[in-house]
Amino acid sequence: MGVPAHLNQDSECTIQEQHRFMPKANVIRIMRRVLPPRAKISDDSKQTIQECVSEFISFVTGEANERCQRKTITAEDVLWAMSKLGFDDYIEPLTFYLHRYCEFDGGLPPMANTSYMQGDGITSQCAVESNDSLTEE
Repeated sequence: MGVPAHLNQDSECTIQEQHRFMPKANVIRIMRRVLPPRAKISDDSKQTIQECVSEFISFVTGEANERCQRKTITAEDVLWAMSKLGFDDYIEPLTFYLHRYCEFDGGLPPMANTSYMQGDGITSQCAVESNDSLTEE
């Protein structure tokens, strides 16, 4: 005896909804870093920021995916998307962050790690192109 089809669909929708948002604990941790130590954050505020952050990530990622001709979205694709969407003020700080991260850890952050097949092996990309390449299509 199996589970009725409508129950499977409902649980699938619930799982997809949970995966749509950035984990609330991560959002709260970031919020607490910029607030005074004794500041209180309402549950509504936490949920609103969680939804906004998740939507922003989806928005930029979707745009980067349109440019990307590979299976993996690179840091350059994300920077290009942010520029195209009008978030130019973030390009320089993010590029600086990526360069610094590469210096210290020898590679891109796990979520932005990219690999390309070259010859017989796979090489990691750590370089981020100049801002000139971000405006090209």
